[in-house]
Amino acid sequence: MMLATANPLTTGVAFVIYTLAVIIVGLVAARRHTTSIRGMFLADRSLGAWVAALSASASSESGWVTLGLVGWAYTSGVSAYWIIPGALFGYLFNWMILAPRIQRRTGELGAATVPDLLSRHYAERVPVLRVLLALVIFVAMILYVAAQFAAAGKSLAIAIPILDYRTGILVTVGIVFSYTVAGGFRAACWTDLLQSLLMLATLVGFPILLISSQGGIGEFISGINAVEDAGYANLMPQATGGGAAAMLGFLLGSGALGINFGYPGQPHVLVRFMALRSPKESRVGGSVAITWSLLVFAGAVTVGLGARLLAGSEAGWAATISDPEVSLLASAMHLLPGVLAGFVTAAILSAICSTADSQTVVASSCIANDAMNAKVRRMSDRSQALFSRITIAVVLMLAAAMAMPTEIQIYDYVLTYGWAILGAAVGPQVILAMLWRRSTRCGAIAGVLVGFGVAVGWKLGFNNQITIGDSVVQVYNLPLAFVASMLAHILISYISSPNTTNWPAATVKG
Repeated sequence: MMLATANPLTTGVAFVIYTLAVIIVGLVAARRHTTSIRGMFLADRSLGAWVAALSASASSESGWVTLGLVGWAYTSGVSAYWIIPGALFGYLFNWMILAPRIQRRTGELGAATVPDLLSRHYAERVPVLRVLLALVIFVAMILYVAAQFAAAGKSLAIAIPILDYRTGILVTVGIVFSYTVAGGFRAACWTDLLQSLLMLATLVGFPILLISSQGGIGEFISGINAVEDAGYANLMPQATGGGAAAMLGFLLGSGALGINFGYPGQPHVLVRFMALRSPKESRVGGSVAITWSLLVFAGAVTVGLGARLLAGSEAGWAATISDPEVSLLASAMHLLPGVLAGFVTAAILSAICSTADSQTVVASSCIANDAMNAKVRRMSDRSQALFSRITIAVVLMLAAAMAMPTEIQIYDYVLTYGWAILGAAVGPQVILAMLWRRSTRCGAIAGVLVGFGVAVGWKLGFNNQITIGDSVVQVYNLPLAFVASMLAHILISYISSPNTTNWPAATVKG
């Protein structure tokens, strides 16, 4: 089969159409309830199940899915399908267990952000936990948003040749800036809804086309089995080095079940739970989110495998792949006419922007609502909103500056830094605050410090691996740091004074 090459002009036109649609949706959404902190950062707690579910899903599954996961499947093979249960368990716990409790408790306390929620839950007089959480979230979010901009720079430089990596970053910053500064959280949610649907259409439709290009499902499977890389067609890869310890390292790694530990700690997802209209919305929202994630993850892995088969059969096409993380875009540029390739480019950017906008709002809320809470609360509603918009602009500029010097490997950068830091430092504190009556403020502070320290220290000091005998075992920093954080929280809670709020979290019903 001869592979076509998409016309960059028509690709660019389709991309511009997408960009205008996103900006219009964001600006329309911005017309309501943005004149206060709660309007900017919580949309006045007015989200329905579908908007919350699809926007939360799109914001949690960023460019690391459309670029990073596709590239990982391209190089590692069938074992990448383990990411599916890794995601589904996390979604299930978040929506069915945490979401109704967080929604209820947010309403009881009048909280606007995750640090605000935990600070009020523990009735803090001196905002140590609030500020500590704000700083950790701010640092992790800057790293996370920088990775999204790097993903955008990679993608746009391939899809639209007149743009280089750095120009692609600036274009993406401009898109996110245009609606996020105007509309805050509400604009981010409604644009994420549009972007989640485009991601879904691409990652369901394009894998079908890739399988068809190989002659059908039978030929596709035969092609996977014929790849010469050791263990490429194995669901449980031989590359783990063998033995129980190595297999455990794989299963708890960033490409399998270990990713689950991060879901309860992502503030850009948790804030959707806070913004739900009622706890009952979580049941419908959970069903929508789980279905969406199943289709998107399966599609992304299948695209990576299909791109690898194309690279093996088309030498000229394979030569264009210098980075496996752009294999979805490269495949689309060769298999699709320009307009459709442009919409695939838009889907990739959707994954990026849907995370970057939400994380930018969360990072700015850490400054406007948490780190500077006392001063900002004395401002008028309009002054609060103006200050919030300024912090959003500053966050975007900082993240863009961080991404500019060099191209980042999205998969590793997101999962071992942004996702792991938030999952370990924030997740255990949220879980225990919402589910355990004995949890204390001192325990939460200890959990944040230990989770952050172990997540960063293990990655920098041991590069997420240890040597056992002749085998090098990958030990993902997130599960390790998550367990350490939870143990620290529980231990300190037992030896410190009881939670003064005396809230029966375990009895909250949806």
